Amino acid sequence: MPTDLPVHFLEDITKKFSDHQIVGSGGYGQVYKGVLTNGTEIAVKKLYDLRGLDDVQFSNEFSNLMRVQHKNIVRFIGYCNEARHELMEVNGEDVLCKMIYKVLCFEYLPRGSLENYLHGEYGEESRGLDWCTRYKIIMGICEGLSYLHGGLEEPILHLDLKPANILLDNNMVPKIADFGVSRPFGGSHTHTTKVCVGSEYYMAPEYLAQRKISNKNDIFSLGIIIIQIMVGHKGYSKYGEMSSTQQFVDLVANNWRNRIGDTSMHAKEECQQVKKCVEIAVRCVEVDRHSRPAINDIIHELKQTEIYTRAVSSSQDQAKVAKIGLWGGAGGSSHYDIEVAPRRLESLIISSGEVIYSLEFSYIDHSGQQHTSGTWGGYGPNKGNKRTKIQLGLIEYVTEVSGTIGPFDRAPAGVITSLTFITNKGSYGPFGEVRGTPFHIPVQDNGSIVGFFARAGWYVDAFGIYVNPKQKTVEDDDDEDSLAKIGPWGWNGGSHRDIKVAPRRLESVTIHSGNVIDSLEFSYSDRDGQKHSIGPWGGLGGTAYTIELGPLEFLTGICGTMGPFNEAPDRDVVTSLTLITNARRRGPFGRGGGSPFQIPMRGNGSIVGFFGCADSFVHAIGVYANPHLQEAPAPQTGLTRIGPWGRSGGESHYVDAPEPHRLVSVTIRSGDVIDSIEFSYADHDGSEQVVGPWGGPGGNAYKIELMPLESLQGITGTFGPLDAASPDTVVITSLTFSTNQCLSYGPFGQGAGGGGTPFTAPGESDGCIVGFFARAGCYLDALGVYTRTDAQLY
Repeated sequence: MPTDLPVHFLEDITKKFSDHQIVGSGGYGQVYKGVLTNGTEIAVKKLYDLRGLDDVQFSNEFSNLMRVQHKNIVRFIGYCNEARHELMEVNGEDVLCKMIYKVLCFEYLPRGSLENYLHGEYGEESRGLDWCTRYKIIMGICEGLSYLHGGLEEPILHLDLKPANILLDNNMVPKIADFGVSRPFGGSHTHTTKVCVGSEYYMAPEYLAQRKISNKNDIFSLGIIIIQIMVGHKGYSKYGEMSSTQQFVDLVANNWRNRIGDTSMHAKEECQQVKKCVEIAVRCVEVDRHSRPAINDIIHELKQTEIYTRAVSSSQDQAKVAKIGLWGGAGGSSHYDIEVAPRRLESLIISSGEVIYSLEFSYIDHSGQQHTSGTWGGYGPNKGNKRTKIQLGLIEYVTEVSGTIGPFDRAPAGVITSLTFITNKGSYGPFGEVRGTPFHIPVQDNGSIVGFFARAGWYVDAFGIYVNPKQKTVEDDDDEDSLAKIGPWGWNGGSHRDIKVAPRRLESVTIHSGNVIDSLEFSYSDRDGQKHSIGPWGGLGGTAYTIELGPLEFLTGICGTMGPFNEAPDRDVVTSLTLITNARRRGPFGRGGGSPFQIPMRGNGSIVGFFGCADSFVHAIGVYANPHLQEAPAPQTGLTRIGPWGRSGGESHYVDAPEPHRLVSVTIRSGDVIDSIEFSYADHDGSEQVVGPWGGPGGNAYKIELMPLESLQGITGTFGPLDAASPDTVVITSLTFSTNQCLSYGPFGQGAGGGGTPFTAPGESDGCIVGFFARAGCYLDALGVYTRTDAQLY
């Protein structure tokens, strides 16, 4: 549809601006419903005579609106600015008059405005809106306003923000509309106008009294709207009747607590969200504009209330993507995820400097709807050093992400220090500073990376990916058995090895290993139930280890190392492998050394086959990931055992009954290495249990006392030789502990300064580390963790 629309076209689609087509009116014009020949409906706003707005200014201003594109801003389609002579009856005579048509066209939203739901024709219906829907509307308005204030080269102030100018689509997604009085301004400046425009009820006091204009005018209007969404259209009047701000906050919070009751599985979190929203709203309506928060700070505070990880949509679309990761450090106070399964990645925005500060992206779901996720992370110095947007072309998709992980500032457990994105068309990056441990995540065949999930606080601490196994650039039938082909990791030389029939379920894995991985062999079942045996790929050296997977056991992750080997000096080999299932951990096979890599599956996906490169040794390994739901039963207790990391020396130690429910304290004795570990935990009855010490009495003692709402989210460390005189005695050489309060304890031991093999023991995204198991003698030889994924830990 053209942007400059002729009058006759608009007359055709509105039945000559018939009164029967009127769907609304305001101070600047009447809105008609226009119907195109293909049945598409659009909103046609015919403006009244706007004195002082000449033709050039009109065309320039509304041509600029064509570049305003955001999911929470009503989409501007086109305009008409045309003059023509028409016969009109004046005092009983036909007079040829010059008629000027100034018309704006927008997407048509049949649900109408938010005002209808607050006190209009849907007033009763609005009382049935649950909290999640209201919060979605509040957040959408905030994100739309943030885009106007800071997402464009020249900020736009709305100046007439009110429920009537917020439209709702069929999914109750809010879209800010009616820019009749909006104007571009420097976001931090204040201006004065002689003309009073807008709706007085929503005007800021400095605007009413002195005609002062700044971005804080819109913040004041936003505060009133949030109050009305939470309390009703008379909410702001009720606020004015209260004796104190706190009395109003408590009243609204208590009313919603009673309303939510036990109707939501996240009632506690939703009540906290309610209180935060009303606290923000009353700060927005402060008389002193300097006391009102900035829109980005509002969004940051709101996102901090999203403390439980949102699950991906439970529709069948969920099974069309594989969820893999995380890669990064153990910190990050907030877990971020998407709500609807992605199909195609559209754009990314990276904020970077010395590290990756934040990530934002947009994607299309399987229904063709666009979603924007983020900003995940912080702003960095000076509100982020460098902000870069990657806009993918129509037939462009991301096939690989690489980067580095390393310690930074107050995050010694590591953050994402750099990122590079590879597409089928080119490369973007690196963003950040390339330092630390490298990683890369390549996707093979016609697959692509279509979305992300992450842990983030002030930085992007760790992130994972969603993979669409078959990226479609043309419309075709969905392949229900699509697999994500990811990798390989290692040296991409030698003889390439792959399978010919798509795997459905992995049955067994046989590894030959000594100093390195000599060969790999595996068996799997295809979609018809036929069994296939593959390999061996590689040489005949080493000792054979066979892992038979049980009927309800699935391979959920692989980690290992790759590097040079003296028998193949010009070609890297896979030097170690560890296989992780939903029931146990097997390995490590091989003696390690070199660069680490990991392939952790998330959700209900599993690794069902392999490909790679092999001659006398296994030089590279990649995986086939099945994103479809598996039929493995969920753990009954929510307790998972992960690890251990280290070597096989010392005596085994485990937690006896009762099971740990919450970690209370950890005591580490360390010097050059970790000498011992001792910890206490609360069981399900609240009784405190003390375990250990496991190890020897050497070193200095350090005790970590966790606060009542503090939980251990991850551990990083190193293991290596005890000293130069004992190269075969491998122990834990350093440990660092990270919690959900953005606190890091350590490093303990000297291994973190260099030397030793690094490892990471992350807690679950919806839980935490609640205890340990280990092997220990005179020192701590190996360490594993118990994680609990119960929805409620305290």
